[in-house]
Amino acid sequence: MPVLKWRWIAGAAVVVAVVTGALLWLFLAWSGHPDAPVRIDAVKTAFGVGAGAGGVFALWLATRRQRTLELQLAETTRVAAVTERDLEERRVTELYTKAVEQLGSDKAPVRLGGLYALERLGQDNPKQRQMIVNVLCAYLRMPFKGPKTGLRGRTGAELGEDTDPELLVRLAAQELLKTHLSHDDPGYWPGMSVDLQRAVLVDFRLSGCTLAAADFSRARFVGAVHIRGSHFTRRTGFYGAEFTDIANFDRSTFDEGAFFSGAHFARSVRFTRIRSGGKFQFSHTVFGESADFDGGEHEDLDLTDAHFPA
Repeated sequence: MPVLKWRWIAGAAVVVAVVTGALLWLFLAWSGHPDAPVRIDAVKTAFGVGAGAGGVFALWLATRRQRTLELQLAETTRVAAVTERDLEERRVTELYTKAVEQLGSDKAPVRLGGLYALERLGQDNPKQRQMIVNVLCAYLRMPFKGPKTGLRGRTGAELGEDTDPELLVRLAAQELLKTHLSHDDPGYWPGMSVDLQRAVLVDFRLSGCTLAAADFSRARFVGAVHIRGSHFTRRTGFYGAEFTDIANFDRSTFDEGAFFSGAHFARSVRFTRIRSGGKFQFSHTVFGESADFDGGEHEDLDLTDAHFPA
């Protein structure tokens, strides 16, 4: 197509040159005739018309050249953007792969480094956040015996040198989840879903968080659980979950309800001022101590065959 275009332009230039040459020849040939002034005026007029046509052609040619340059620049910019995007995606993939490899290390400090590398990656790349949350959840779902009791407020530095390093890594993973699910935190990641089925969670905190789907079915909660003032926009599952210590769900909202069927609460639990838009189900749930449901607003509270202390 470019070759044909330039051939057409060259042909037009030849035609203009031939016409101009013919007019010049007539001007010279008629200069000796008696009626030369009239003929010469006609030739001058033709010259003017030809010059005007040539000017229009030159203007058109300049416009075409400008348009071609603009198209070339646009294409160059597009190619550069695609290349930059490909390089960025490759960089993100490499960082993600390296961080996941660190999580597989047999050294706890390396695993911790992998967790924080994933966090930085998610902070800088919003499209990768759900995937990173999925990785954190998958790590917490890995087999883990866990302690028999919670830490009761003790920090990692207060636990002693004999503390299982894997416990510290898992506590860090839990804290990262809470940080990026807390709706009042500057690092909040909106719209996240969590899958912590069968996970062993120690001193689990999820207060003041907003998230979409959440599944804690058959999870084991060691130590106190605090999920106060949190907002679940999708149906939430605690089916068959085990709570070894106190649990507090005060002022939380479950837009599509929650299922605690078959769960076991060894200590007291608070469901005060709860709002649930769907079924809030506790069929066959076992309450080892007190269960407080005061002030709740439920579309459908189901306590069928729930077991309360005598």
